[in-house]
Amino acid sequence: MSWVIPENYDYSFPSKALLIAKVPFDATGKNVVEGFTITGNEPTGTNRRFLFKVDGSLIKFVDGVPTVFTGNLDVDTVLEAGNTAAELTALENITAFVGKKIYPIIALYAPNDSPVFPSAKIGLRVRADIDVYQNVVESAEYDLAATDDSTPRISSISATTVLTGNGSVDILVRLRDAEGNWSAYMPLNEAQNAEATAVQFKMTFNVLTLDGSDSAKLTSITINHNMGATAVSGNVAELYSVVQGYEVDLQTCYVVVRHKKLTDSTIQAYVNYMQPPKHRERIAIGVADGTFQQLPLGLDGEKDSGIDQNTLKIFADGEPLADFGYNVEVSEVTVTLPQGTAVTASYDYGRDSEIWLPMEKIIDSQPYLDDEQTYMTRFNFALDEDDTADKQISNIRLQLVRSDGRVEDESLGDATGLIQQIVLPHAAKQSSIELNADWSYNADSHVLTFVADKFTPLVLSYDFLGEQQEILSWAVGWTAAI
Repeated sequence: MSWVIPENYDYSFPSKALLIAKVPFDATGKNVVEGFTITGNEPTGTNRRFLFKVDGSLIKFVDGVPTVFTGNLDVDTVLEAGNTAAELTALENITAFVGKKIYPIIALYAPNDSPVFPSAKIGLRVRADIDVYQNVVESAEYDLAATDDSTPRISSISATTVLTGNGSVDILVRLRDAEGNWSAYMPLNEAQNAEATAVQFKMTFNVLTLDGSDSAKLTSITINHNMGATAVSGNVAELYSVVQGYEVDLQTCYVVVRHKKLTDSTIQAYVNYMQPPKHRERIAIGVADGTFQQLPLGLDGEKDSGIDQNTLKIFADGEPLADFGYNVEVSEVTVTLPQGTAVTASYDYGRDSEIWLPMEKIIDSQPYLDDEQTYMTRFNFALDEDDTADKQISNIRLQLVRSDGRVEDESLGDATGLIQQIVLPHAAKQSSIELNADWSYNADSHVLTFVADKFTPLVLSYDFLGEQQEILSWAVGWTAAI
């Protein structure tokens, strides 16, 4: 089957968007809802309309009265039937919203040839005519990203607050598991190392006085979590190769890592050289006395050190013994055998300690062949000839570091009054972005979109954390000493 497209076919499409708030306007604990505040732009030919979700129902204002709306919740319906900004800003004393949680819904439209797009920022003015010393706020539900079917694991979770006087903030979190079930709220420290597909926070703000001497502000909550594959704590992850012997003296080691583009993150490599361990084969370590006893691993009353527990074998009258305990730190085994049983042992010992030598970065994040999405980093290290004797065992370690920092009060120039976009040089933490404009941020592309009144001096601040490294493959090679 084939399709024939007419030459005069119009390939252009209008732009539409339907925005549904995840965090409600919270009028619980308030006894006055004064009205709405709406900012933004509605250029000629564009459109923006509003509905609300309250107690599970869609609400539209008809002649100033909140009325249940029975139409579909889709962008075209909201654009056709929703309230205008002028209708909403004209409202005063909305008693039906007192004590409620209100989720705004915004529909936006622009024709395909529009040079500018509509924007909207909506707020709800509320007041409590009674003294309020405590305010409880629930956040939106935040999904934790994963790269496979595994469940992300939270490696750390912390909050930053600003308190004065006797002000305080109690912060709890609840977790959604892989089956979609939510836990009870818990302190932040109890969520560390827990698996979760999403999180939600509950903040309780407290003051003892209302004269301005007490205040409580939550600045940010930071969650570090893995992408569902391995548990990574903090900003550093490490990968180790298997320790392996090569039966020749080693000198030069090289490592080649294929990876995705690095943004505020680095890869460093280290190599470890060791001598082969010594070996004991069925040495006599004692004779059982019929009780629970500890026997030393060694000869002539001198214990061996550096015992490899993976090679330890114990024999009773020449037969392998499976039921025994050991402590290689003190070089002892514990047995309970019939009196007179001869006990022997086989094991490797005298194993070198790991000494990690930093490798030189020969090639730093260079495009790999013709693949624009793949980069290569190469490392090299060579032992001095005088240090190669008996260095026949080796392995390497990759250290993945994500740097962090803050951009403070960066000038973006004056606003044009139209929608503007810039690509941030760092991977910004969205919750930390401070910009005196209406803005949105795409964490994948680092694109910051914003609009403000013309000639407004724009100032930007944000925290950033290096993007997670994505290792595609790595190869290691050694050359023998000459």
